[in-house]
Amino acid sequence: MEQDVFVTDNLEVHKKDNFVRISVNPTLYPLEVIYSAAYIFINRAYVMIDGNPKEEVFVQLRPKDNVDLESLGREFNNELLNYMTYLYRSIRSQNIREAMVQSALGANAQTSITESRTTEASYLDDPENIAKPWKPKE
Repeated sequence: MEQDVFVTDNLEVHKKDNFVRISVNPTLYPLEVIYSAAYIFINRAYVMIDGNPKEEVFVQLRPKDNVDLESLGREFNNELLNYMTYLYRSIRSQNIREAMVQSALGANAQTSITESRTTEASYLDDPENIAKPWKPKE
């Protein structure tokens, strides 16, 4: 006879009810990371997030199609690691990104100032006398 509930690592596989419950430690994976990983699964499974965000978070995945529940739970664990790595790298490179944006905006602002001065100078030159006001002939 096959077991109804199979527990391994941080997974509870409920074959009879067709869902997998993943226990996530929020001190390792912040809610932002859990939500990002869960979002990846919304096309493949119904997702429910529950628990205490300071102690333990539970993610329940009910697949929309017939899939291996343990594999689905392990894929979720991989997505947690994927988004945690992304968040970590994003935090580490934040100063570099900000410097690049400031540099780009500073160069763009300098170009705009130069262009506006050029436009003003060419307007004042007006060799064709176009800028003179029009007066009707009497």
